Amino acid sequence: MASVKQTSLWLTTACAIVTFGCEAASHTESANPTASVQVVYESEPLANVQIMLKQTADGPALTHAISDRLGVARFKEMPEPEPAEYVIAMESLSDGGWILDRKVVGKFCDSLRLKPFSQSPNQIIELPKRAVQLLSPTN
Repeated sequence: MASVKQTSLWLTTACAIVTFGCEAASHTESANPTASVQVVYESEPLANVQIMLKQTADGPALTHAISDRLGVARFKEMPEPEPAEYVIAMESLSDGGWILDRKVVGKFCDSLRLKPFSQSPNQIIELPKRAVQLLSPTN
């Protein structure tokens, strides 16, 4: 009977340690800043833009994210180690009557570089004028 009580006490202690250990780990993760980029056009957030982070202009995407209704694209996974700077590629995923102008955005991205997110976790991309084309005429 004493063996059962000791086993039960040991299991209770182990469960408490595991539970508190998991809670502590989840708090640590939530305290880490999430790497994100806010896409802005004419001072307004722009949703449905896929942002691809690359090491070189002709290289593969290291990671990507899509901007939400607040214009924020949150990267779930980041490369480690991070490059000294990121080259950016963007494309529109919107079916809301607009599209990114490839020519304007292409030239813009050629010169755009982002810092490592370990140095600056939240960055802003302000798109230049004429970067967005309407697909339907306005009245």
